[in-house]
Amino acid sequence: MESEQSRNILGNDISTGFLSSPLFFPLSNILLRLGARAKFHEGALVFLLIPWAFFYLSSSYRSPMGRYLAVDLGAESGRLLLGNLQDEQLQVRELYRFKTQGTDIHGRSYWNVLRFYDEIINGLQENAGEISEDPIDGIGIDTWGVDFTILDANNQLIGTPYHYRDKQMNSYLEGFLEVFSRDELYDITGMQQLPFNSIVQLYGLVQEEHCSIKEGATFLMIPDFFNFLLTGIKKVEYTDASTTQALDARTKDWHWHYFKKIGVNEDMFSTPVQPGHVLGKVDEHLERVIPSIKGTQVHLIASHDTASAVVGCPLESRRAAYLSSGTWSLLGSELKEPILTMEAMKDNFTNEGGIEGTIRFLKNIMGLWLLQQVKKSWEVKANETLTYEEIIHQARLHENFTSLILPDDPRFMNPPSMVEAIQQACRETGQPIPYKLGEFAETIFKSLALRYREVFLSLEQLSKSRIECLHVVGGGSKNEYLCQYTADALNIKVSAGPIEATSLGNIIVQAISAGEIVDVEHGREIIRNSFTPRIHIPMEPETWDDLYTTNYLEMKEKRDGNLK
Repeated sequence: MESEQSRNILGNDISTGFLSSPLFFPLSNILLRLGARAKFHEGALVFLLIPWAFFYLSSSYRSPMGRYLAVDLGAESGRLLLGNLQDEQLQVRELYRFKTQGTDIHGRSYWNVLRFYDEIINGLQENAGEISEDPIDGIGIDTWGVDFTILDANNQLIGTPYHYRDKQMNSYLEGFLEVFSRDELYDITGMQQLPFNSIVQLYGLVQEEHCSIKEGATFLMIPDFFNFLLTGIKKVEYTDASTTQALDARTKDWHWHYFKKIGVNEDMFSTPVQPGHVLGKVDEHLERVIPSIKGTQVHLIASHDTASAVVGCPLESRRAAYLSSGTWSLLGSELKEPILTMEAMKDNFTNEGGIEGTIRFLKNIMGLWLLQQVKKSWEVKANETLTYEEIIHQARLHENFTSLILPDDPRFMNPPSMVEAIQQACRETGQPIPYKLGEFAETIFKSLALRYREVFLSLEQLSKSRIECLHVVGGGSKNEYLCQYTADALNIKVSAGPIEATSLGNIIVQAISAGEIVDVEHGREIIRNSFTPRIHIPMEPETWDDLYTTNYLEMKEKRDGNLK
């Protein structure tokens, strides 16, 4: 642990007390890094502090400053958040929120991206007064992965991008795997095989003879498209491109042969660009509409929302893992190199790109989508709006309800009724069928915690490391009930928060791009200074051992037997 190293080096804990103040923060950060490599005589502290004090007092040093706007688009909502960076601390405030749910037309599911753009502009206009009084230093956009847009030769959008839950698109995986070897795909891309990966969607567009394949001139991922609308500049950002299953995990460039193999014009694709630099200023047409953002720089951040969330996750050591908890649950570790073994492929782990050359080795888990859809059905049935706090309270009243489901069962991807899908899954495995809202919520929470355990055990085995702490970030980190279940199921310390990890990561990379923050580790130190996590310690690990070995694994065995 870093604090233990610092005590060994200096005889006291430099991570607390006066050295953690803004004045000495950069020095303490340096000492902590050096401490991992060498031992210092206590007298060395004096020689380091004296010149540092002169350096600081002479005003040569200035702590990071800036105001940055994070545009964070998720599967359920989009938000504009203002980050204020000052005195080695970061404060974030939500300015604007709107819904981003998909649109279903004649049995197909789409993203209404032009409406989302209108909402971004509305958010900027509504806050123009505040921005004029204290101008922002940058804008960064992050969204979900895999989905994309295609522009024609005149830079016009061709059609409306499909939603990753579109059932027709998800039906093309079998044909796709007749063209590609699953082993070769994993060895090159390191990607988890999902039916909605971008390259599978491209294959589907070819099968449909979609006009975008014939007329397409530029391929842009969803955040790249919004960056284009803001600046007029067309670039493909690396972290989001890594979700396509068309990127070489070693070279970090497209595996160009794949496009030709499925019948797509490779000229549509530009080489992905690493995050952490300025993309360009907002377009002059937009400046006329919103004068308050004239001259504002748009930064190329880690535009895949999970990549930004990992940047914003205050990982305390290499022995820490993360769980980005929202519509999806993404559980993994930050690594220096991809893991491209057959074992990783069989366990369906993915190697997605991170910032500063890192790899996000993780697994996608269905996540709180299950609860979101049950909530939606219940609200229609009861003709009332429910809060998640009310649902969690109902779950607590039914904590002895032990029915379980496999969250990643394909039936839960986009069913007509999540309520009926969960009931049917319990019926098929001979378990009590939930009928009350609290029973559904309890089934989901227990099932997620046990699925996390299953994936966590695989993560430790594949990465050959013992993980000592799980950082839960994102909206799901507010759910103390599920966080405690997770600590018990995994028998590990859970550090919950920050909730806004994605937006924090977005802003941190903007500040790196602007030269205000040195690197990601510096940014994480700022996050640790700014937010206090909520710690969950395992309380009933033996009970959860029994739930896992008896209930969960037996349920999986019955389910698998029913599928044969």
